[in-house]
Amino acid sequence: MGKREPEVRYRTIDGGHPAPYPDMTDEQLYNYEVTFNVPRRTFDRPPVPVTPRGEEVTIRREPRLVERPAPQEAAPPMTPSFSPSPSPSPASAPASGRSFDAPRYTARPARETRAEQVEQLEQPTQAFTPSAPSAPSSAASGSAAVQAHPDLQPTQIPPTRMPPPLDFSRPVRLITTKQPVEIITTRARHPVYKVHGYIGDDDVVTVFTHDGRLSENGLRYLENVPQQHQLYVNVYANTDPLSRDRYLLTQHESREHADAAAQAGRLACVAVELDG
Repeated sequence: MGKREPEVRYRTIDGGHPAPYPDMTDEQLYNYEVTFNVPRRTFDRPPVPVTPRGEEVTIRREPRLVERPAPQEAAPPMTPSFSPSPSPSPASAPASGRSFDAPRYTARPARETRAEQVEQLEQPTQAFTPSAPSAPSSAASGSAAVQAHPDLQPTQIPPTRMPPPLDFSRPVRLITTKQPVEIITTRARHPVYKVHGYIGDDDVVTVFTHDGRLSENGLRYLENVPQQHQLYVNVYANTDPLSRDRYLLTQHESREHADAAAQAGRLACVAVELDG
């Protein structure tokens, strides 16, 4: 009997290749094999990401109707099978004063010829050159438009703030779950994924780019843990009957400063930690 092949428990979700862990993509499988130097690799080069069938973009175009050119032969003139009755003269109008006019007909060609359509398309259009208005008139029109439409106020779009670069000499955590990440190295041999680390209590190394991404064009997942700032707050009862505030607060940098600045009637001294 021949040797049995090992049972495949997991496969990649996009390519169906055997994978050591569930819910892995072909790209993650390739990174895993390159990182741990697997002898029998599935891919020789980075795989091309496959878009799931549910995310494929389908463009439905409306059918275009192409007008066929009219035949060159002249169509015979159409002769109506009836002749409109002439309008009655005022002399022959009824005695009651009502007059009934017969319907009027206008002869119009059923279809324009191809030559006439080409001539209409080749006619040059007159360019629109607006004249520059004077400064007082433009200012008056602008103020009138703003007064007529108060919603049309100029708004400034704030510039996009780029996240600060990662400092791997400080603690690092995940942006989504706030789990700490223990960085093993930032100088791996992989050309893209230079940062290797453990997320939380994981036993498997997770690879990141130098700016904290799980893929080269993906979202950023790493951030530095913000520094904690501690303040001490003295709490007093508010004796002003006209005030809506029940307590009065004073903040201090240290407990010694809070005790030195304490006044009569202090209820408590509370330590508050804030992210910097």
